[in-house]
Amino acid sequence: MLSEVTSSFFSSPEEPSQDGSPFLELLHSSESGYSELWRINRLGRFRVLKCLKRQFRGNPVYEGLLRKEFQIGFSLDHQNICQYYSFQTVADLGSCIEMEWIDGRTLEELIASESHSPELEDSIIDQLCDALSYMHSKQVLHRDLKPSNILVTYKGNTVKLIDFGFSDSDAHSVLKAPAGTAVYAAPEVLQGGIGDVRSDIWSLGLVISDLTRRHRSVVRKCCEKKPQLRYSSVLEVQKALHSRWPLVSGVLFIVFAAAFALWPVASGWFSAPEMPAGKTEPVSVPVDTTVLTPADSCSINDPAASSTPAKPKAAKERPVQPSVTNYGDAADATVEGAVIDDLFRQATELFE
Repeated sequence: MLSEVTSSFFSSPEEPSQDGSPFLELLHSSESGYSELWRINRLGRFRVLKCLKRQFRGNPVYEGLLRKEFQIGFSLDHQNICQYYSFQTVADLGSCIEMEWIDGRTLEELIASESHSPELEDSIIDQLCDALSYMHSKQVLHRDLKPSNILVTYKGNTVKLIDFGFSDSDAHSVLKAPAGTAVYAAPEVLQGGIGDVRSDIWSLGLVISDLTRRHRSVVRKCCEKKPQLRYSSVLEVQKALHSRWPLVSGVLFIVFAAAFALWPVASGWFSAPEMPAGKTEPVSVPVDTTVLTPADSCSINDPAASSTPAKPKAAKERPVQPSVTNYGDAADATVEGAVIDDLFRQATELFE
């Protein structure tokens, strides 16, 4: 008979304590920005409160920015985007956005740690593209995409896109001025333009470049100076990333097949006899020497050099000497080698 198996705590559960953890904990205060982040323990769950720094509280412009951020964040519902819950007034903090608390580190910190595999890099890029593509489908631009605004959870390595303080949407008619972080902002934004989806794609390319060097061709197209030359959507970026490896495999197959076919000729493994003038096919010529050199391996006795006409000898075909390389033109070997080098160069560029 089987004994009963009972689930239980492995140690006694602790009683909730009002003083065991701080009610409010400062997480981050932007040095150059206008906001602060506080963690709150509310009814046994952690939440984050985003409020204005004290010197900006009551300023209609910054109060408007905070409210606009909440409206945009609240309209988004995606597993790779931080959730926005409510807009409220909190004692000592003023107007606040209540949002999801994420137990993770920024992508900036992850990159600095160098503890990421190619598989994790591709997973992060794919999740980030999913989030950004979803935002764009809702007519929302992030406008401040950078590694410090991307969180990766400790458990599951789930990407969470955060901070919509400079975001904009088609539905909003206020606070439309160009914004973002200069290092990651597209050229048209830095020149005073409002930007569009392709401005976010520029920033996405730089983020991918920070994380990995394995997608250089995709990054180059994301970061074309002229917006019309970039990908027109994040979905196109994803398609380029997903199709890259099958393409590389196919090209490598062609390269190695071509190299295998051309290498014997370029290496001199096979050689052909020289062609007499006006001939297109190899011919057998009579020889009467015991040892041949490359210079005279196909020479013919000149009848004019003897006073007595030479008696014709039975023609005997001489096997091709493996040690003698006759191309007809030595430049051919250089050409074949250059073809192989060019094929390998093209394949190498695909890996970059």
